[in-house]
Amino acid sequence: MSGVFVGMPAFPEAARSAVRDGRLRHNLRHATHTIRDKRARAVAELADWAELREAGKRIKDRALRHLDAHLLRLEEAVTAAGGTVHWAADAAEANRIVADLVRATGETEVVKVKSMATQEIGLNEALEAEGIRAYETDLAELIVQLGEDRPSHILVPAIHRNRG
Repeated sequence: MSGVFVGMPAFPEAARSAVRDGRLRHNLRHATHTIRDKRARAVAELADWAELREAGKRIKDRALRHLDAHLLRLEEAVTAAGGTVHWAADAAEANRIVADLVRATGETEVVKVKSMATQEIGLNEALEAEGIRAYETDLAELIVQLGEDRPSHILVPAIHRNRG
């Protein structure tokens, strides 16, 4: 059984391993407390935090309800500006499109930005299988990549690691 991300174990297996890892639990506890404290200070600065949060939720929900129209408008704008939009039905097709685009340049190395979507579809692995090396621009993502590891958090990809 495989996990949600390409090459990842299923959640129950990953959870059993993580719970037994004392260093990981310490790192996560420290990072979580730090993040929560910073968030609490930021929230305290705004008297209307709850209203702002609710307004943001409504905007997000409305955008998701009309995502199809937004994506088509985006394609029109990109095309009008001289760009090309590629549509993919699944991870395999998306990976093939990207690999083909890189191969067309003759390059064997690419630099990519932090993206949960590319992590979810296994883009780095797909490019590697095509002889293309992808380097991350986000420092935490690069740390994880160089350690032959996986990101563990959407905003703080190396939260499971410490300076040591």
